[in-house]
Amino acid sequence: KGNKHKALISAGIHGDEPGGVETICKFLENNQFKKFSEEWELTFLPCLNPYGYEYESRENHEGKDLNRFFKDFNPPDEVTFAKSTLENPYHITIELHEDFMSSGYYLYQLGNYPEDVYLGSKILQAVKQVMPINLDSEIDGHSAEEGIIIHQSDFKSMDWWPMAYYSLYKGTRMCLTLETSTKFSMEKRIKAHLIAINTALTYFS
Repeated sequence: KGNKHKALISAGIHGDEPGGVETICKFLENNQFKKFSEEWELTFLPCLNPYGYEYESRENHEGKDLNRFFKDFNPPDEVTFAKSTLENPYHITIELHEDFMSSGYYLYQLGNYPEDVYLGSKILQAVKQVMPINLDSEIDGHSAEEGIIIHQSDFKSMDWWPMAYYSLYKGTRMCLTLETSTKFSMEKRIKAHLIAINTALTYFS
């Protein structure tokens, strides 16, 4: 606590996406956090949907997709807990996800500062050393450019929010949602996510 930069790194909100959970474990077990410990206050939420992780289910024990309830006033308990960690703004939040339909790595980025718009490209340039980038013009129903999802609507008018929109609403400077492709080995998916995390934190350092 007290360091000048703050980051929240989370995973496992969809229980059938284990790569993010394993990435956070590896980041801690291999002491990769230490090189950032002089500048960063790091908060980790390694597995936001433990039931889903245990049973390889996207949804929680109530059959709810937790990443759809961040605008609700009475959300599931897991979301209430996640929201409690976002009461004070972060420089960056990093959410680790996976996509079983994608041919490669891609990301969503949301930010409050125009100068941060290049961060996504820097991450993808680094990640492509270990995993190809999904260069489709449409990914998961959204327009995309060079592996980055393009947001075209005002999120405040949406009926529901994922965690990233709530983070932005609470004043986070940059919100990243990172997506590996499950077509690759777990080792490669972890490596890609670790490169992305390191690139993002180094950018703000």
